[in-house]
Amino acid sequence: MSRRLVVCCESRRKAGPYLEAMRVAGAADDELVLVTPEQPPGELERLGAETAGLLLCGGPDMEPWRYGEEPRADANLSLMPDLDEIEWRLLTGAAAARRPVWAVCRGLQTVNVFLGGTLWQDIPSQVAGALDHDPEGPHSAIAHRVSGESNGDPWAALLTADPLPVNSRHHQAIRRPGRGVRAVACSDDGLVEAAVVEDGDWWVKGVQWHPENLVDVPLQRRLWRLFLEAAGDG
Repeated sequence: MSRRLVVCCESRRKAGPYLEAMRVAGAADDELVLVTPEQPPGELERLGAETAGLLLCGGPDMEPWRYGEEPRADANLSLMPDLDEIEWRLLTGAAAARRPVWAVCRGLQTVNVFLGGTLWQDIPSQVAGALDHDPEGPHSAIAHRVSGESNGDPWAALLTADPLPVNSRHHQAIRRPGRGVRAVACSDDGLVEAAVVEDGDWWVKGVQWHPENLVDVPLQRRLWRLFLEAAGDG
């Protein structure tokens, strides 16, 4: 039986670039299991526990109650509670079984909240001097750079050897890191742009930008490949 790689996204249409990035990195079509609120499967915790690897995609905002806050009136939130619940249950299973998790944009925020952290509900209205993290233009357009310290983490070392140019489409970000969540790269305004979870043998990595739109860049494509390797394709 081939491995199953679960891809969780807000819709089948939005999932296209993520599925293609997985294919470019080496995943076969019959390995990819797409989960969306449109067609949620049953037994999500079991699916998360049995997957070879879980990809959490970008998408709308998480409900603030999950990190202990009321919605800010000026945050312009776009919410999808069904997606929150699906991701939460998939992560519960993946965490229990120590399945690899690759978290992109909203996905990184979800992981952080799942582990007890909080978010900036709206960067423009809450973070003075912040860069424009949601500029207009093509999805592959470079918005800013990220830099940081790997502190010995080989995955993080890929991102931190030199300042790395990235694209950007988000108005939220990690505020207080959750349990075991360690920032390894930030933008010049200090916002977390990449993080790892330090929790024994649980492989969890995430970025705030959108590497699915940058797979023609070798380093960005390598991030997808490393996830597949963690999921058993060495």
